[in-house]
Amino acid sequence: MSLSIIHRFRPCQTDIPSEKQILFCRQVFSLKKQPVKGKNGMTHEEKMNLLIDGKYPLSAKYDPEWIFENKMGCQCLWLAESLSQIMILKPGMRVLDMGCGNALTSIFLAKEFGVTVFANDLWVSPSENWDRICSAGMENLVIPLHGEAHALPYADNFFDAVVCINSFQFYGTADNYLSDYMARLLRPDGQFGLVTWGPDKEFSGQVPPELAEKWWPDFYYFHSLEWWKWHFVKTKLFSIEAGHDLQGDGVRVTRQWAKIMEKDDNTHNNEIMRWNRMVAKRNHSRADDYRI
Repeated sequence: MSLSIIHRFRPCQTDIPSEKQILFCRQVFSLKKQPVKGKNGMTHEEKMNLLIDGKYPLSAKYDPEWIFENKMGCQCLWLAESLSQIMILKPGMRVLDMGCGNALTSIFLAKEFGVTVFANDLWVSPSENWDRICSAGMENLVIPLHGEAHALPYADNFFDAVVCINSFQFYGTADNYLSDYMARLLRPDGQFGLVTWGPDKEFSGQVPPELAEKWWPDFYYFHSLEWWKWHFVKTKLFSIEAGHDLQGDGVRVTRQWAKIMEKDDNTHNNEIMRWNRMVAKRNHSRADDYRI
């Protein structure tokens, strides 16, 4: 209620308000502030409640406000938890979290599994991530670093595992990327965990009508699970250990996040696009074994 309306009925020193005016003022001041709703009719509190999902109990322990404030394109803790279900993660292991963003997944993996995480990102500064890491009490297990995907400053065979959650599609699709830049970092028998968003199967030519509404040029980086499996296997440096659409949850997670972010376009609400997870084991062979 604006002050101008209230002033209309504010008695001056010589005026005596009528009972009707007094009743009106009481109604004005007794009005409770209604929660602000987004374009999809949801309040902020309702969105925060959607971030707590019973299917991901480890993620449900974290403050949804913290997750929302530090989001970068997805509910990354759901994806990290789903990936952890098909990986071997033990205390003392060295894990590269490649394209970690705001380091939420790095903090999650360190806190839940006791692994030492190297939180590598190109766009978020190590200083920013260090503040988050310290605030979460994970400064002894998470190391923030700046690194470009084609010039990573790590020793050969250094990592027990590599995880890429909603990042690998932006730098790792070239045929030679795994053999020239990534495979050497992972010890033999180490695991490479991947979570990406993509279609249920590859398509060429025209974008399917149900996706065309908001299909941006960079969406061509998103591939099907079968495409990613072949991307790894064809190098002869990896063997696929597991791969599926979050055990059938990939479409639901996409839609739930779209609801939280008020994305009502068809690109995020269909039966084609979904989250997929995959784990590949590093073979003992080296890239040089196959060079002429």
